[in-house]
Amino acid sequence: MPFASVYSKRSRVLYLSVLTGLFFGLFWAFPHGALGALVRTLEGGGNFSSYFEVLNRWQEDGTLDVLILVEVPNADISYKVEERGLVGRLRVEVELKPLEGEPILVKRPFRTASLVEAEAQSRTLNQVFGVILHDVPVREGHLSIHVYDVNQYRTGIWNKYKRRLRRSEAATNWYAEKSPRTTRGVALGDPLYLFLAPLKQWEPSLQAHNQTRGGRLHDYMHPSRRYGIAQDKLQVFIPVWPPEGGLMAQDSEAGFAVQVTSLAMDFALNDTITFDQLGKLALEAGRPSGLFYELDVNLLPQGSYRLTVAPLSGQGRGLSSGFDVVWRLDSLGRHRQRQMAEGRLVFHNSELTEFLNSSPVEREVMLDEFWEKLNPDPENPVNEVYLEFQLRMAYVQSFLGGFNELGPVDDRGLVMVLLGAPDEIQRHAMPMNFRDQDDAQIKVFQRFAPDREGTTSKGSSPKGGQSIDPYSSVGGIPMPYSERALDVIRNRANTPSHNFAFVLWKYDRNGRSLFDNRFSRSSMGARFLFLDRTGSGDYFLESSNTVQGEE
Repeated sequence: MPFASVYSKRSRVLYLSVLTGLFFGLFWAFPHGALGALVRTLEGGGNFSSYFEVLNRWQEDGTLDVLILVEVPNADISYKVEERGLVGRLRVEVELKPLEGEPILVKRPFRTASLVEAEAQSRTLNQVFGVILHDVPVREGHLSIHVYDVNQYRTGIWNKYKRRLRRSEAATNWYAEKSPRTTRGVALGDPLYLFLAPLKQWEPSLQAHNQTRGGRLHDYMHPSRRYGIAQDKLQVFIPVWPPEGGLMAQDSEAGFAVQVTSLAMDFALNDTITFDQLGKLALEAGRPSGLFYELDVNLLPQGSYRLTVAPLSGQGRGLSSGFDVVWRLDSLGRHRQRQMAEGRLVFHNSELTEFLNSSPVEREVMLDEFWEKLNPDPENPVNEVYLEFQLRMAYVQSFLGGFNELGPVDDRGLVMVLLGAPDEIQRHAMPMNFRDQDDAQIKVFQRFAPDREGTTSKGSSPKGGQSIDPYSSVGGIPMPYSERALDVIRNRANTPSHNFAFVLWKYDRNGRSLFDNRFSRSSMGARFLFLDRTGSGDYFLESSNTVQGEE
């Protein structure tokens, strides 16, 4: 995973030199974190996927920096060809609005390293960037984060005219303790999740390696906190602050209790960690220290977990944080919008609420369990029902407007996914007769209404003009009466969309529903009329006998 960690010039860089196993002692150059950061990483929403992590980093002089880490999948970034390959350019804007006082705003431009096409199109490779708010004077406020893709505007003529860039954004309430220290015992700072960090190269027994490689801790930061397929070792660095006067010797010997718990509360793992000699000496002298914790996640089932660490001495301040374990490539490669759209299509009521409130990996687990229940042949490695669903999603993505987080953008895509392809499509890209759309409305509610092709088949008005009533015609093929259709016709008669494009989808029966949904319980012969209400090419469901009922 290529990490492009970029910071402002004032940022401080840590070069690790003395470590013992998973723990190490004094950190002079690294700004330590306080408590109060997010238990779970933030998910960015908008035009592309992103993850944000907020870390409080305390300095030796008592000032506080706030570090915001940003992770974006390579495939969600727009690239331009430059001299050495494909390069993406992003702009990160962070605003902290305190409860009192002036907002703090930081903007930073970033560029990716030059990538080959395979790397640029990968959804399992990511870019990681960092922005620091220096010397933050407040301890509480509202934090908003925006990431803009400088190389591409949002879709739509108006967005291009207004020069609105593609963006991903998130917001959260932010809080920090008044001090990183407590009056008694140790205080644990915000944990830094790492990815592929060369911990063994940082051991004191390998001093030669310490001088040449693996020196910058922030090069290995992992904001999305996903472990498993990409890396089967959970790696966390935890800053540790003693009380002002230093730690008692017996307290420095106590160490910490560690518990890893599944959020589903069906799995728990307990562990303990202690300091090495250098770490103990630093804490007893009143200087900040820190430790690494590493765990083989092959022990853990796929899902979301909470990491809890607390001092065994019973004095001080612990931490609680969350991470995910992924054992399916889909969990890494599926676009967030696709995941959210799929969940909104298949879940309803309390299940949908649970899905929306879950973490990305938990949502993947829920989807896997849903489709497994519908698998007609559990012994077959290919779930034919889900395969058909994927084919429908792919068709909608390519030909019917695609998806956003709320589901299919175009209502035709919604019906396609839920019922499959229609048995007949009547398309009028440019209606030639004022009664064309009216006839289509009648066909929705009267399944055996005739097709009146051509001008003469629709007849003329009894009084020689153009009546808006499709039933009042002379010399044409008569249409059956429909009260529901007439209500819609009257409402649309004097609107511009009365002459816009429309599409009528006909199902001889009721399509092929893969699961119970809003259209699957109607009577035989489903009908759907889609209207281009805005003239932009986006079709909306105008009327349907599965929704409004038949005559």
